Amino acid sequence: MSYRTRPLKFYEHFKDKPEEAKRVAFEIGREMGREWKEQYNIQGDDLEALAKLLNVAMENVGSDPTARVEGDRVVMRNSTFCVIMRTALSLNIPWEWLDVYYAWPWLEGIVSLIRPDIKMRIISTRSRGDKVCIHFFEIERG
Repeated sequence: MSYRTRPLKFYEHFKDKPEEAKRVAFEIGREMGREWKEQYNIQGDDLEALAKLLNVAMENVGSDPTARVEGDRVVMRNSTFCVIMRTALSLNIPWEWLDVYYAWPWLEGIVSLIRPDIKMRIISTRSRGDKVCIHFFEIERG
């Protein structure tokens, strides 16, 4: 079964298997990201390519394309419509669960197509009561 467009089925299947949920969501992100990367001819492994792919992803799921390069990172901010929030509230799925085990690994899967060494940091999230969701995507320094 494809969980790409079936968040309730995803939640019902994986709610007691969080690590498996993250793995599957990551792969869904990679699959969708691959399609968008090809469809929109996104090339390169720099932060501009990452911002472009993230914006394409957000547009394709009905969210605002807010990814911007800021210094040595890509920053996404969202204080408006959130497809995950709407999905959680309309399908009675715990919003934070959907963020942690579906949305964030899905984003990480997309990001890994540009550079596998880019890590996402959640600065604030509305599912935990913040006024805005802020995600940083940074090259991992080791």
